[in-house]
Amino acid sequence: MIDIHAHLCFPQFEGITERVVEKCKEELDAVVVSSARYEESLKVLELCKKHERFLFPTLGYHPTEGTDLEKTLQLVESNRDSIVGIGEVGLDYHWEKEVEKRERQKEVFEKFIGLAKKLRKPVVIHSWDAERECFEMVRDSGVECVFHCFSGTPELAKEIADSGFYVSISTQVCFSKRHRKIAKAVPLEKMLLETDSPFLSPHTRDPKMSATENFDPKLNYPW
Repeated sequence: MIDIHAHLCFPQFEGITERVVEKCKEELDAVVVSSARYEESLKVLELCKKHERFLFPTLGYHPTEGTDLEKTLQLVESNRDSIVGIGEVGLDYHWEKEVEKRERQKEVFEKFIGLAKKLRKPVVIHSWDAERECFEMVRDSGVECVFHCFSGTPELAKEIADSGFYVSISTQVCFSKRHRKIAKAVPLEKMLLETDSPFLSPHTRDPKMSATENFDPKLNYPW
């Protein structure tokens, strides 16, 4: 099993990253380590190089929290041979309500879609409360896409999958009836799995879940 989206270079894992990676190696076949900011991207590249053939990097720019856009675009291009995808990138209408800033998000997303097409790399899409808009932007792009941590409607999930894209189901499926409906709507051949670690820990939401010994149950882990 592979976790296709985990933020192992977030501050929550500081000081325990290597221990987390070693536990991942016991439980999983691989982890795709995502980034959302320039500085995080540098750390992801370093970590994945240290654990080649087990950790695989994607470099991105979060729509509301990304930093150093031009430097990130350059970093993606200069590491085209070592990354497995571009992301996370996309739109976030959950946190951003201003029309002008949403339009700016679209402009930035278009840059990464274009870069993905140029480099022939998949795009890992952040689409919180903007699932339809993201889909419309990539539908005819010719770029392979993964809708990370998808939280839209089951109907849209099926439409996305029918268009040839992938829908990633997060650990929310462990405690959310809505996300179970999404999972049922996606054909297995178009479904990927992720944790979005360190977020979305099922241990804090479902008393039936038991945390791994010696790891904080408030955090989520790739296994």
